[in-house]
Amino acid sequence: MPLSDSELPPASALANRPVGAEARKTIGLKAAQGFVERYLSGSDILDIGYRGYSGDAVPIVPQAIGIDVDYPGYDGRNLPFPDASQDSVYSSHCLEHIDDYRQAIAEWFRVIRPGGHLIIIVPNQFLYEKRQSLPSRWNQDHRRFYTPASLMTEIEQSLAPNTYRLRHLADNDFGYDYAISPEHHADGCYEIELVLQKLTPPIWDLEQPPLSSRLFARERQALLRLLAKNGARLPPQVRAVLGGMARRIL
Repeated sequence: MPLSDSELPPASALANRPVGAEARKTIGLKAAQGFVERYLSGSDILDIGYRGYSGDAVPIVPQAIGIDVDYPGYDGRNLPFPDASQDSVYSSHCLEHIDDYRQAIAEWFRVIRPGGHLIIIVPNQFLYEKRQSLPSRWNQDHRRFYTPASLMTEIEQSLAPNTYRLRHLADNDFGYDYAISPEHHADGCYEIELVLQKLTPPIWDLEQPPLSSRLFARERQALLRLLAKNGARLPPQVRAVLGGMARRIL
């Protein structure tokens, strides 16, 4: 249930709230622009990994419960909360540290009520890492680099279609200094913000292709595997004919 306007802390109070180091950069701005009211005004909110590297950090909003590895009943994977019990789950600069992102995203999503929100914030590969591939120069615990597209790919791999809708996806480069070279740590904000809203799934399922198409697809894959394994030993003319057959099978 959303808090009333009188119960919501003013933007100025949130601006001075000692949340995690990255969230602290724009929490006041998010409050002033309505982000907090839209997505973090419920009475039941979890902030996953809220401490980060700061032992004295507090959860993102006053009514949120901070979840870290020492939270009672939390084993680092499974949240000790019932299905559909939370208005929002918030996670800032945490997902990139988790090996099994599918399990994490699905578990965070599990505890959200229909209509509630999942907010995930991760560093942007080209703003923070400023390099093409792992390892991270600045944090050796980063398991993956993120772009908006790769973050959405992980969402689509982790959650069933039509159980959510994307409500917000943006690069946050507020105060970012583009003059700083890759050899030096970035300054300002260098993150991707994503917000999903949980849905009650429709009563209908996605259409499947006709049975004949599915059978042909299996035959095509079998033919492609055969060509990949034995193609070099086949006469060129036979290889060309089989390749043409594979391309024509729908």
